[in-house]
Amino acid sequence: MTHYEVAFRLQHECPYNAFSTKYPSVIISHWCNWSRDVLEIAHKDLGDQTIIKSIRDLIKQLGTKVIRRSQAMTNLQVVLQHCACDKLPPPTLPVIERRNCLEIQPALYTGGWEWYRVVAFSERDLRNLFKDLDKHCNVEVTSKRAVSEESVRETFPVSTATLLGKLTSRQLQALVVALDNGYYNIPRTATAGEIAQRLRVPRTSFVDHLRKGENKLLQAVGPYLRLKPGET
Repeated sequence: MTHYEVAFRLQHECPYNAFSTKYPSVIISHWCNWSRDVLEIAHKDLGDQTIIKSIRDLIKQLGTKVIRRSQAMTNLQVVLQHCACDKLPPPTLPVIERRNCLEIQPALYTGGWEWYRVVAFSERDLRNLFKDLDKHCNVEVTSKRAVSEESVRETFPVSTATLLGKLTSRQLQALVVALDNGYYNIPRTATAGEIAQRLRVPRTSFVDHLRKGENKLLQAVGPYLRLKPGET
């Protein structure tokens, strides 16, 4: 069975997009079960009262109220009393479902865009989805792949906490910098020494963080690698 995994971003007139345009560095993750909306709002400084007031205004525009709230230094999690997905102009999630597609939640609102991932079971449904969205939104497809697998299970995400939760900030930074600078390209376009020099840190220190990060990441991925049937 072939299905399609598609990632896209869009802009349109709605409270989430307006908030994201005003505060592009804030990341809002959105889960919906058609009864409740759950929002996780991440920013380096949630003590900024201007942002907090704008979050309150956003929730008011959604026509609902907060029934549960939890806040840490850089994360605010709220559960909203009523789902507002079908009230937003135009409602994106109902369009996704009407075209027989599955949204892989959460949706993300950041950088002035709304970011979505969907699974479609036919190219016709996918064409109709974007035809509908194009009527009201500025849409950009960021990735698309056909998946010829017997199981849709492999399309769905693993939590970042499961994969990355044991990494220190320096190990995570070393992995990202190595990836961005071509260390993992084939052929390799930068050595560990060259990257360390750009960062102005000792090579031994950079390699130590990189190797420890690689080890932790592989250990976390291991259980999921074993889910894939081996070739005979």
